[in-house]
This record gives sequence, C-alpha cells and structure tokens, in this order.
Amino acid sequence: MSVVVVGAGVSGLVSALKLSEANSSVTVLEEHDEIGVPCHCCGVVSTDYREKIGVSPPSSVDLNELRGFRFTDGAREIVVRSGRPVAKVISRTAFDRYLAETCERQGVTILRSRRGVSVENPESPRVLDSSGRVHAARYAVLAEGIAGGLERQLGMREDKAKALVSVQSLVRKSVDPSVASVYLNPQVSPDFFGYVVPIDEEHCRIGLASGEVDVMESLHFMVEKEGAVPLGKPNLWGMWVGGPSPNVRRGNVFAVGDAAGMTKATTGGGIVFGALSAKAVSEIIASEIAGGTTTIGDPLAGLRGQLGKMRAIRRLLNSIGPQLTMDAMLRCTTVEKLTRYMESVDFDFHGDYSRAIRAIELNLDMIPIGARVLYHLMGGLFK
Repeated sequence: MSVVVVGAGVSGLVSALKLSEANSSVTVLEEHDEIGVPCHCCGVVSTDYREKIGVSPPSSVDLNELRGFRFTDGAREIVVRSGRPVAKVISRTAFDRYLAETCERQGVTILRSRRGVSVENPESPRVLDSSGRVHAARYAVLAEGIAGGLERQLGMREDKAKALVSVQSLVRKSVDPSVASVYLNPQVSPDFFGYVVPIDEEHCRIGLASGEVDVMESLHFMVEKEGAVPLGKPNLWGMWVGGPSPNVRRGNVFAVGDAAGMTKATTGGGIVFGALSAKAVSEIIASEIAGGTTTIGDPLAGLRGQLGKMRAIRRLLNSIGPQLTMDAMLRCTTVEKLTRYMESVDFDFHGDYSRAIRAIELNLDMIPIGARVLYHLMGGLFK
C-alpha cells in the first residue's frame, strides 16, 4: 500500500523510514533541491537522542557536547556546569541527509524540488505537488513544518499567531565549547530568549526567536555583544510555540512534527518530539494497513501531556518576562541547586514542575521577587 509523505525533515524522513520497514511503498515530496538545506535549527538535543528516536547516525553527526549553560542579560550572568554531558549539538544537515540516504536504501522514493500544493479527498488522499503531478495514496503524512499549510487546508490547525520568527547565524568566536549561553534580555527577546550554541572552540550558532521585536536587530546586538564575526547570511524561519495541535488526523491524512505542533514551547526544539510523533503515526498506519481496520483515538496522546506542561511553563515565563526571570535566578536559587536540577532532568522531557520548584532557595530575597512575580502573573490574567 502506498503512502505519500510531504516534507523531508526529521519527522518526514523518520515516517518514511518506519513505513518502508513495514513494507509500505513510500514517496516523499521535498520542496528544496537539497536535503537539510537551509538549516532551521540550533541542533541541541538530549544525549540519548539516538535511543529515543531509534536511529544510528554516524558519529560525525554529533558536533559537540554541552556540560553547562550560562544565563545572562548582557551585564549579569550565572553559569551552571555539570561533570558530565547534559546535551549534544548535532549537524541537522548531516542528520537529515543520513536519514534520507537510509530511506533511499530502503526503497523510499524522494522527489526533490517538489512542494506539496494541496490534498484532496482525505479518505483516499490525492496530493498535488508543485510540478503538477498528483500522487494518489492510501495514506498521506504531512511533515512540512508550520510554513507549508496543508494541515490548515484540511482544518487540522488554524491558529498561526503562536509562531515566532527565528533567526540564526553561524559565527566565528573563541569560546569554551562545553557551555552554551542563554540571553534573558527584553531587548533581545521579550517573549523568548537568545542563545549562543558552540559548535567547537572557534565557531558558534547565535540566534533567537520573538514575535514582538525585530529579530535581525536583536541578532546584530547579540553578535556585537559577543564579539563574534558572522559567517554567511542569517537564516530565518517560523518557530511554533503554541503547543500540540488538537487534531492530527483527518481521514487517512496525518500531521507529524512541527505540522502537528510537536515542538517544545520552552526551547522551540522539535527534533526528538517530531521523530517520536512520526514513529507513533507510522505504527498506526502500518497496523491499519496490516489489519485493514481504522484505529480509534489520538495517536499522539502520549506526547501531549509533556508538551502541554512545557506550553504552561512558556506562558509563565512570558508573563514574568526575561528580566524578572534573570533576577529570580540570581537571587532565589543557587548554582548548586541549579546544577542538580540540570543534571536531574532530561533535556527533551523537562516538563516536571516539581524538580524546578526544588531548585528554589528559601531566603528573604524571595519576598520582593515573589511579590513582583505575583504582580506580573495577575496582570497577565486580566489582559
């Protein structure tokens, strides 16, 4: 039985790979002529991302290991370090290309420079691509991210307002490669954060996301503040922070990855959750093809709870604002507690409120900080 997958990012390629392993005939439509280009990702994942996703890319995909984070507003900072790696920095281009090559060895057909234009008859999908060709299939998987819009054509997602504009630049800068920086500064981003992610001792990715400021101006501010030298043009893309979509299926059409809202609202990352959503949907499609019956229920229910908690955390942080968040980190916790918290949580599955609460230091500074937090939270309720 045939399946058409729209989008050759991680979510689409994992879908294609798993379906081909289940003996489905799979065609992938990719709008760009090169897999993994342009790169719309800072590439930070959990140290065990291979085990979670169930793939084994070559070691060259991994560029760096992070053992700590520096939180700063540009003037003040707090640095948290661990004795072991807490996250990895990968090459998304190399990872996507590995997945594509693996898919093609499995017999998957990848049609490059073919954008998905429309989907007709969701019960027996007919996908029109940008060349004018119609791909008739038993199932279709939408994995084109938030920009394509096929899922909105089918009424599977309507709200575009919860997407931020992201920008990232590769720069040359001498750094400690084990520590990434997080900018908590309203001038950089009042509704998210900026980041400096080291690739090696001499190169970094500098970026941010926001829906309220000119991200190019903020990027320029960060590059100057860091004393970095840009290498090439910045990349711009949309980042979904609105939580998981309520409906990821219509007929025999499924949405996965960013197209299904499977991104962490806390950090904007979607590699692992996108792949996990792709695996879940692929298992359901394979089961239905084998048994001939339609599965009832939400195929991504197991991921929604975690992503919903991260969405609540993002709302809380945005209500408080980056400056007050920075104040609270400096005055209402300690490096030791933050280190224990960092080492205790999974970089991907970090929606556990109780662990964050245990990182709070009981002291007199909590009184004015707590009052300010409450004031901002109450103000957010009445907006």
